[in-house]
Amino acid sequence: MCFTGSRKRAKSQPLTTQSYLIKGGNEMKKLGMVLAGCVFGASMMAATATTAMAADGPTIQMIVMSINSEYWLNVKAGAEAELEKVGGELIYTGPSLDGDIQGQVDLMENAISSGVDGIILIPVDADGLVPSVESAMDAGIPVVLVDGGVNTDNYTSFIATDNEAGGKLAMDTLIDLMGGEGKAVVVNALAGIPSNDNRGIGAEKSAEENGGIELLETLRGSDQAAALQNTENMLTANPDVNGIFAAYDRGAIGASQALENAGLQDQVKVVAFDASSDEISYLESGTIDALIVQQPYEMGRMAVETINKTIAGEEVEKDVATDVVVVTKDNMNDPDIEKVLYPLGKDAE
Repeated sequence: MCFTGSRKRAKSQPLTTQSYLIKGGNEMKKLGMVLAGCVFGASMMAATATTAMAADGPTIQMIVMSINSEYWLNVKAGAEAELEKVGGELIYTGPSLDGDIQGQVDLMENAISSGVDGIILIPVDADGLVPSVESAMDAGIPVVLVDGGVNTDNYTSFIATDNEAGGKLAMDTLIDLMGGEGKAVVVNALAGIPSNDNRGIGAEKSAEENGGIELLETLRGSDQAAALQNTENMLTANPDVNGIFAAYDRGAIGASQALENAGLQDQVKVVAFDASSDEISYLESGTIDALIVQQPYEMGRMAVETINKTIAGEEVEKDVATDVVVVTKDNMNDPDIEKVLYPLGKDAE
């Protein structure tokens, strides 16, 4: 079951291996990860690719929400695969914690001052990154936004799931699993992250359209530990809750742990966004009933493709939507579904 937003649909591309620096042609070399000394404050660190040999193709910096999230590694892998075709270099960076707006701003300033050929930004805040994005564009550096937008039109392209529609799909799926009635709650990230906020909006719209659903106050937290604690507290106050929609991967993991700790994994239905290895394990065990799976690998590949076209003077799509797929225990072993769950191949996960 797929959902396609109103923007242009993305198409699948061949998969390949991942590395931190990729050079094209016969000179291709795969290097290990190098931790560079890019520290902006105690809570921020960055993993970067470095080499004494200049890349043949463009140097692109990717700035993710947090380098401690497994999800962004698939975006990175897709970007590296596309850069391999032209012998380019990917610099993979991000704060160590979600919600670090200043950390992303510092990394944007570093990317601009170092003169990279393009920036792929997964913004942690729609307002706080606006000056940085506009500064990069004014400096002639194309900026492709992935997963979440910023409140300016001065960017090269925006590639993402329609997160509001994806959130509505998730809650629709949860309501079906709940039999159309009962108490439900959304486990979400901290307010201000565009993609997560829009998933929550979509979930609320779905619940409003279904009169039999009582939607509890949203549980917000920055990480797995916060989601675990918030869910445990919610279960104590609402032992009759029937469903949980976890809008981000670590929220799903924390909520699933709380249900298993309380012995309620068979009583409470769970629908979660994304498909980290832990989420897939919870789907296999039955604690999670359905996953709303994006295509991060394809987003990364398309982001690099868009920057390369922009550098070459070609026109690119301003807004591009990628599909999401509803994955359940019943369909997770279907060949087409496995390609979405394991973009690098099942053995590589």
